[in-house]
Amino acid sequence: MANSQTQLTLDEAVAEVLGLLTGLDLQYQPEQDRYGAVVRAINRALRSNALEQEWSYYASVEQVNTAHEGSIEVLVDEELRPRIIGDDAVRLVDANGQPLRWAYFLPRDALHKYRNRLGLWVSVTRDRLTFSRPFDVSEEGLGIEVPVMREPEMFRLPAQPEDPGEALIPVPQETRDQLVDFWYPDLIVVRAAFYYAQTDPIMQPRVQTIEAQYKDLMYQIMERDKRNTDAPTQNDFVLEVQSDLNGPTRGWAHGHPHSNAGWGPM
Repeated sequence: MANSQTQLTLDEAVAEVLGLLTGLDLQYQPEQDRYGAVVRAINRALRSNALEQEWSYYASVEQVNTAHEGSIEVLVDEELRPRIIGDDAVRLVDANGQPLRWAYFLPRDALHKYRNRLGLWVSVTRDRLTFSRPFDVSEEGLGIEVPVMREPEMFRLPAQPEDPGEALIPVPQETRDQLVDFWYPDLIVVRAAFYYAQTDPIMQPRVQTIEAQYKDLMYQIMERDKRNTDAPTQNDFVLEVQSDLNGPTRGWAHGHPHSNAGWGPM
């Protein structure tokens, strides 16, 4: 959760970038191209940051469709980026959002091995989810929730006229007051300064110094996030002995794994 004491608006972030690069308390006019150049560096820093260690701040859950009996494929929006990390799974939920089935991710070329099992698994392509078996009557109407990695919110400035004789279009105040879409925006500021310094011949000698500052801050944040008071629970995955080559497991009552290997008829 973002801390209100550390949040930065766009104007504040631009001033922080300029202060880091020059050591001065500078302010650019939002309608001028210099302000826009710094904003582009901030947007680029946000996009790059979303790829670092799959930052959990950008993790979300999206209900993409509804399960129908007999269906095995579900179309999803191509812009969604499923989060396939650790124990992430597609979930079938009731009207109250309570998960009733879990479908863990599998590689596409491994899905056929699970055709005859009552459990539910899923593979992901660019625009569809393919499940290991058709939905049955008990799953009719359940919502399909997919863990996704959303993209950070960009800063959008109005396009300015190319004719120098025309009046500039004011940048809306709500855009200038928009918050940097990261819970610790200092990391975005330093990374934006690193990108911006590479484009300015006068500031280029500082590129390596700013890069070192960025990496130090990034590792500090990662170290803080990984410090837990208790070790996180690790799920045990146990494969039961199958009764024949096809592996019918009619004792599997639900689609998430258990650590006790002896339960259910064989």
